[in-house]
Amino acid sequence: MKTLITFLPSVFFDLITLVRNKLFDWGILASSSFEKPRIICVGNLAVGGTGKSPLVSYLVQNWRGVDRLGILSRGYGRKTKGFIDVKVDSTAEEVGDEPLAYKTLFPELPVVVCENRVKGVQQMPAVDVLFLDDAFQHRSIKASLNLVCSTFSRPFYQDSLLPHGRLRESATGISRADAVIVTRCPSILTKEQKSNFAQGVLRNSKEEKPIFYTSVRYAKPAGPREHLPSKWSLFAGIADPNPFFEAAARLGSIQEEVVYKDHHVFTDIELSDLELQAKSMAGDEGFLTTHKDYVRLQSHLRLLPNLENHLYYLPMEMYFIDQEEQFWDWLGKN
Repeated sequence: MKTLITFLPSVFFDLITLVRNKLFDWGILASSSFEKPRIICVGNLAVGGTGKSPLVSYLVQNWRGVDRLGILSRGYGRKTKGFIDVKVDSTAEEVGDEPLAYKTLFPELPVVVCENRVKGVQQMPAVDVLFLDDAFQHRSIKASLNLVCSTFSRPFYQDSLLPHGRLRESATGISRADAVIVTRCPSILTKEQKSNFAQGVLRNSKEEKPIFYTSVRYAKPAGPREHLPSKWSLFAGIADPNPFFEAAARLGSIQEEVVYKDHHVFTDIELSDLELQAKSMAGDEGFLTTHKDYVRLQSHLRLLPNLENHLYYLPMEMYFIDQEEQFWDWLGKN
């Protein structure tokens, strides 16, 4: 019964997204193009947790050339509307956690939020290359390139549409991608594994697509003290916290793991509970969370001295398992 309850709405959702995409394909719904800046859309077919943010950060950190770069995001989860230029001292409530995380990583980079992406591009400070974060389904803009992320463990072609599965549109939407970025891969991939993934893409796109395989690695926890705790209380409010929990387990003894919903907004009661728990922590104990969770808490920390003194986050970065130079060559030619 539960399967039937979710399956029937997913069929209806499939019809809606199919009609919408056809209206864009036929030019009935308008799609704006921009000669400048060059727009690179980083998106996915599934909701949340596919590695878009690490890919955007990787592109900014490793960009080849002297182009002026910028990031435009919807600013999911913010309590504001319209165009906002993200500042280092902005709050997640004002601009959203992901844009604020970008700004803390790249303070000199123009990062803006606007739910109307066309207006966002028009009001963007002068840049040469603009990364559109999570805009693959936002077809009112025609990007120069569409990079679509899919996790290795749960590929889009094995998933179903919402609410039966996690897809925002049919798996055939991959046909609009210029390249597929496979994220969170094991460090070693066989030819057979790559071939299987390529076949999954081909079945839905009807043509071969460039496919690049990536993974993530975690750095030393960042926080108030250089000498790290040996006992950790973990919490995460992201789409897929399991890789974070697995990495944290290698850092010491885990006291507890708490999972919040993606983009969780901490209530006053939750903040008070964290402060109280931090107050009772010994010197070898600490909280460990993700960077996105940390930036959501950052504006509250001046009123939570014990939490501030025990709170760390785990930096993460994306890397290519192989073919990194081939990726940059391809990007330069397209």
